[in-house]
Amino acid sequence: MVKEHQSINLIHLRLIILIGVVILCSFILADLALLPNSLHSLYLDSRLFMQLPICLLLFGLTFLPIYIKIHSLVVSVSMLLLVYINYWLILQCWQLANFAFPYEGTVIYSLFTLLVFRIRFDFAVAFSAVAFIGFLVLVLNYPVYGKQSGVSIGFVLAALVVGLIGVYEVKKAFDRLTIANEKLLVLNEIDPLTNILNRRSYEKRFAELLELGKRNGTTVAVFLIDLDSFKSYNDGYGHVQGDEVIKLQASLLSKVFRRTTDIVARYGGEEFIVVAANCEQSQCIELAQQILAEWAREKVPHGKILGQDYVSCSVGFCLEKLDLQSDALNLVKKADKALYQAKAQGRNCYVQNRDA
Repeated sequence: MVKEHQSINLIHLRLIILIGVVILCSFILADLALLPNSLHSLYLDSRLFMQLPICLLLFGLTFLPIYIKIHSLVVSVSMLLLVYINYWLILQCWQLANFAFPYEGTVIYSLFTLLVFRIRFDFAVAFSAVAFIGFLVLVLNYPVYGKQSGVSIGFVLAALVVGLIGVYEVKKAFDRLTIANEKLLVLNEIDPLTNILNRRSYEKRFAELLELGKRNGTTVAVFLIDLDSFKSYNDGYGHVQGDEVIKLQASLLSKVFRRTTDIVARYGGEEFIVVAANCEQSQCIELAQQILAEWAREKVPHGKILGQDYVSCSVGFCLEKLDLQSDALNLVKKADKALYQAKAQGRNCYVQNRDA
């Protein structure tokens, strides 16, 4: 279902409806000057007791909590009622006094509906079809406009087509804007090299997870992963190949941490961070072992430093039950301390920080 609220401002909409009411009322004196006296009562009944209540009802409906979801439907039905009341008035004026009441009001209502109310394109098509069919039936069955009937039909049809083109162009522009915003959002959240979260989006999601975890008292594990002797690899094989290894690390982490709640991000350079909620210690150890095992299976040659035949990584992690004093920075510091210990123990291993 199309989300209409993305393009609707209720305050502006109510203002538009009130402006429409003012325009409707402003035509009364001008129309009465054109009409024979015998039709004044009929005309006032149609405007004041039929069309005006519909406008006010539409205004009132905008205060419903669900209005945004039904905007296009409510506007289409309301405006079609106004159009068909206008058709009824045209017919009555012709039958009672042989007077050809102008149809321009129909055009104004239609263009107002299509170009001002910003209804969805599918509703705009339906509205235009029903409005035109009603006018076509009226003109073909009653010679209200005489020899000008064909011109009248063409004019109304042209106005509706122009209105539909306008709605379609607005729809295309809005769709392009939506796509551009989505792409911009992705660019703001995703690291361009690895296609996983960047540091800024990781920090935002970690903060949200932390707040939720504090309320629920859940556990959270923070993993810091760093490629071993990466500078030597990067200098020896070049930056392009170094980037490939960084991308592979991101891919392997995404393979190991598959839950939708897991936060996998590039922390900076060749360093990565993972936040996993609701984990037991045994699960954390297993996950750390899987990270090392994935690199062992890849067997990417290194050989640019003594004792480093293949590319590997070191892992430091901490596991903590969250409470009101839990702090993201402190958790990361604990994981970083464990990573430092893993490097000191010879790399290609994992260490858990057990500080209280």
